[in-house]
Amino acid sequence: MKKNLIAGLLVTAVSTISLTSVNAYAEEVKFGLKPTYKQNEMVPNTISNSIRMLGAQSPLAQAYGLVILQQPDIKVNAMSSLTNHQKFAKKNVEEWIDEYNPKLINLNQQMMRYSKKFNSYYSRLYELAGKVNEDAQAKEDFKNAYGKLLDQVQTIQENMDQSSLELNRFKTGLDKDSQNLSQKADAAIQSLQGSNGDINQLRAEIKRIHEEIQAELSIILNRPNQIIKGSINIGKEVFTITNQAAQMKTIDFVSISALSEEFINASDSQTRQAALRIQQKQKELIPLIQKLSETEIQATGIIFIEDQVNSFTELIGRQVSTLDYLLNDWKVLNSNMNQIKLNLETEKYADKNSLQKDLDKFKKINDEINKQTNQYEEYITNIEVH
Repeated sequence: MKKNLIAGLLVTAVSTISLTSVNAYAEEVKFGLKPTYKQNEMVPNTISNSIRMLGAQSPLAQAYGLVILQQPDIKVNAMSSLTNHQKFAKKNVEEWIDEYNPKLINLNQQMMRYSKKFNSYYSRLYELAGKVNEDAQAKEDFKNAYGKLLDQVQTIQENMDQSSLELNRFKTGLDKDSQNLSQKADAAIQSLQGSNGDINQLRAEIKRIHEEIQAELSIILNRPNQIIKGSINIGKEVFTITNQAAQMKTIDFVSISALSEEFINASDSQTRQAALRIQQKQKELIPLIQKLSETEIQATGIIFIEDQVNSFTELIGRQVSTLDYLLNDWKVLNSNMNQIKLNLETEKYADKNSLQKDLDKFKKINDEINKQTNQYEEYITNIEVH
């Protein structure tokens, strides 16, 4: 999906974007949940905010990945393996953009189509549900229409299962490649550091500013009731330094160049203030980088790239956890819908209102699915990059 996406929201800033809640509930994910169709009971079922979270994560991961792809190749004497590991990281980003993210977008579209079909069937199903105990044709019509919805839910679960399996495998390789890059980066930085200890202090200061930018971006991009349609512009920041031979050299980093006026002038005060603070933090980075020597610049460039790769890896890991949590929710939904089918076949609905009440429960869940799938679409289409 080659729409305009957030290609450079940050230099190292995506990994903490309001996804801390994913960590909180990721541990609760239960794999291999099996439907239990006993008596006429249904398992309590809700749809968590996992669909919306996947929507928020999708353009962010795209953005971070595209920033990684645009970074120049690392070149350190006697460290060719570091360059190779950077290439591996770029290939991983390309694989995710071309293969795995489209799968998640397709899953959202499938859920959206299901939600629309449910809404189009609901009134008729509700009417038929009141007649199933007294009208054989009404019961048959209900079973046929309901069966179409159930088939769609089952298909989505199968696709979600497969996507989860593939993404978990991808994440395993991604984790390993990221760890290998970090090991090579540590060795390269140590070889460049020399006797000048200032680099550690400067690195710490640069990282602090990046963390503060992360916090501000989380405020802007985790506003589910106001997904702003704006643009975030990226480009190469060019810095001029003087080396030990008094020669002027230029160094460039891919980073945010500007936020659009929609963010800076947003009606939401938290978004507006966060955008202004990001501008200020960007300005604070300039004198720090200009203080670095040529060797320190090279080391800092490695640090930036390593942070980007590690943060992209962490974000994909959180996305996988979110998908698995959604899969758990969807399995419960599928189980409960099958329970209704079983109850109907075994004539458990002695009271005609009982079936209608169960349909009402599914209607509430479907309304949430509809809301979150539309939020997903807004996240991946509303923000442009230039």
